[in-house]
Amino acid sequence: MLQDIDAFIFDLGGTLINYEGFPIYWGGYYDEAFKAVSYKLNLNLSEKHIKTSTEILKNYNPRINPREFEYNPRLVFSDVIKEWDHSTVMIDDVIESFFQYFQRNVCVFPDTVEVLEYLKDNHYKVGVLTDMPTGMPTELIIRDITTIKDMIDLFLSSVDCGFRKPNKKGLEIIANSFGVNLKNIVYIGDEEKDIKTAKNAGAVSILINREKKTISYGEDIQINSLSEIKWLLYRGLGDNSVINRE
Repeated sequence: MLQDIDAFIFDLGGTLINYEGFPIYWGGYYDEAFKAVSYKLNLNLSEKHIKTSTEILKNYNPRINPREFEYNPRLVFSDVIKEWDHSTVMIDDVIESFFQYFQRNVCVFPDTVEVLEYLKDNHYKVGVLTDMPTGMPTELIIRDITTIKDMIDLFLSSVDCGFRKPNKKGLEIIANSFGVNLKNIVYIGDEEKDIKTAKNAGAVSILINREKKTISYGEDIQINSLSEIKWLLYRGLGDNSVINRE
């Protein structure tokens, strides 16, 4: 029951923020992102180099090749640019320029601030556990949450903990940091792997289904807006609101 909860942990993309104009899988836009890198850094990359780099990065993408361990971003991009004819290229510049292509239209969902403020005002611990886009350093994604960063007690990425969802390690680290039991944590996300992560850890799972699709991943609770969390807490969750918690 939510009245026994000590902490609310959120997924990031699709849950708290949105990269407008881009689907969950970014691989279809890699070539355009590398063209943007070439232009910004004056590299004059050939089509062959862009195509090769795109295919290498796709090979690392866990939506194509599933994995639960995480790669270091500099290791990934060292491989991605290995065939470029520019000995003076700085990997960090390439990484930043590449992801700026995707970060142009980041927005915080309207219900995000409202709910995070409510949880903090009511003395709940608030965390974020997110899988990083392939090859993206944590410090770059932190820039996308500047308006809500002060409402988050702990931000943990797959790069920081070394594992991707549905591995439960990230939730275990957060629970330990907060000094709370995993069964007293709620994890909220918009994908099946988020629900599996919560289940693997023994936490309460909430699926945020903003588009009101006909989907279910065995979650304990399904909501269409984060604002519903306030209502659920207010109700204390009635007899049938949480399912299969045993």
